[in-house]
Amino acid sequence: MLIAFLFNLFFIQIIFTTITSITYSCWTNSTCGCSLNSAILTKIIGGEEATMNSWGWAVSIRRRNNHICGGSLISSELILTAAHCLVSVKTLSSLSVTAGSNYLSIINQQRSVSEIFIHQNYDSMTYINDIAIIRLSSSFDMSDRSLAIICLPPSLLEYPSNDTTVIAIGWGVLSPTEKISSDTLQQVTLKIVANTISICYVLIHNENGQICAGVQGGGKDTCQGDSGGPLMMFSNKKWYIVGITSYGDGCALPLSPGVYTRVSIHYV
Repeated sequence: MLIAFLFNLFFIQIIFTTITSITYSCWTNSTCGCSLNSAILTKIIGGEEATMNSWGWAVSIRRRNNHICGGSLISSELILTAAHCLVSVKTLSSLSVTAGSNYLSIINQQRSVSEIFIHQNYDSMTYINDIAIIRLSSSFDMSDRSLAIICLPPSLLEYPSNDTTVIAIGWGVLSPTEKISSDTLQQVTLKIVANTISICYVLIHNENGQICAGVQGGGKDTCQGDSGGPLMMFSNKKWYIVGITSYGDGCALPLSPGVYTRVSIHYV
């Protein structure tokens, strides 16, 4: 009887694990879009802590050593981020970028900034063309396997397609009432919302250059401090950056998805 009970309990645990978590196994020979460890995401309400070294392209952009925005490694010396993170920067010496750690408080590699390139048509009122590139003063050491480069998407207008599952990551606040960024990298699973649906249409200002992502009923979203970080899609066993965290109306509210810069049609 006890053996039967334990077997049933074990079987239930297997089913529960299968239903509530997804492991994204990467093509390890890829030159981009694969980190040291596979990403594991659970189907829970809200975000969750990211698996260690599963998002090797995630970087923290810092101003006077304080985290201000996220970004993504697209080469050993180039960071893709949001324009609104950088428009107020007066001196490059105040900026630095850290990589290779899930924790803001633990610095693995850190570099100063030599140049910033903000999209020439960025509009600070509408956040249209909210995209920028940072060039580092020296390359990150990519022999450190905790670092990786994310893949850029194809240049297609409708990419990603509506209802695609996407992942957002960042060190932003864990609730809109908080003011301090999370020390631990967080991840959340979202869905692309069609820009023709009213909850997205009322938020965006350019249906080609901006996309919405969220979940029905709210509860999952990016928030302050996540700006500039990647919105990612898993395809062909590797990760592509399809969006850049831009803005939203509050955080994780019902009927209010987040707005992201569509990467596939932008050239900085």
